[in-house]
Amino acid sequence: MNHDPADRLRVLVFGAGVLGSFYAARLAGAGHDVTVLARGRRYLDLERHGIVLEYFDTEERTITPVQVVDRMPVEEAFDVCLVLVRKTQLAEALPVLASGAGVAAFLFMVNTAEGPRAMIDAVGRERVLLGFANAGGERDGHLVRVMEARRVGVTLGELDGARSERLERFTAAFRDAGFRVDLSADMDAWLRYHVALVAPFANALYAIGADNVALANDPTTMRLVVHAVREAIGVVRAHGFPVEPRALRLLAWLPDALLLPLLRRKIASPIMDIAGVRHAVAARDEMTALDAELLALARAAAIDTPAMTELRRRAGGPRPASREDARSAQPGA
Repeated sequence: MNHDPADRLRVLVFGAGVLGSFYAARLAGAGHDVTVLARGRRYLDLERHGIVLEYFDTEERTITPVQVVDRMPVEEAFDVCLVLVRKTQLAEALPVLASGAGVAAFLFMVNTAEGPRAMIDAVGRERVLLGFANAGGERDGHLVRVMEARRVGVTLGELDGARSERLERFTAAFRDAGFRVDLSADMDAWLRYHVALVAPFANALYAIGADNVALANDPTTMRLVVHAVREAIGVVRAHGFPVEPRALRLLAWLPDALLLPLLRRKIASPIMDIAGVRHAVAARDEMTALDAELLALARAAAIDTPAMTELRRRAGGPRPASREDARSAQPGA
């Protein structure tokens, strides 16, 4: 795709794992100027092979050459830096990101229940946007397997919920690359509620042996998950955040008899295996940290969370070994 120079973005991707590679390749293929920051073996793989994507749905394979660097460009100008790392990697990444004086905006696509304060302190409020990468996959050597772009997307938002000119440009760039884009007027709340949804599910997966089909077919654990998610949503609401996205409100009033069959079908699906189970297993350190953030919010609000506590207890013990650790679904691998 040929872009008018005014529409062509200069993009730096920080985090060359599954999602960073996916978005970098698609944006480069749409005609944007993309540079990927990578280190070690991943840097060598990208230099030698480019970004090699294989789609689960079709087994189609694409190869996209990209510019790759092994350190933060300090003075070079970029319209946006996409930050795709685990939450447990963020603290180490922030000082590096702060050195990028030429980056006009940082789009943090990072799971968090704590909010953006650390990001703001590092790079300045005016340069922070928040987003969520609604995709999944795994890495196998230099090959990245992902879901087809039309089935996934991104959710984006300014800190103040404004429909800014830069947000419109970034939205257009992701759409150019074939992704569905949803905009949120409160991405801080959106990300907190996302953690409230996924942390109990992750603990349930650990408790059941990292098998989404087994979880879907275990009615006792499924009911416990639903109660834990409701508790987690209540914890976030207690801190004054409106439920976002609004569809999550269904969990509060839909009876278990209707909700559980819907959830069972979704959890047993291949998409949940790709986008949910593989990430939960590969990034257990991140899921554990996010669960701890929810626990801290519950304590601060003096809220009891018996279902969350029970799932956390059941999830204890050694890391599940039903997936190969070398195959990673996390953003910053």
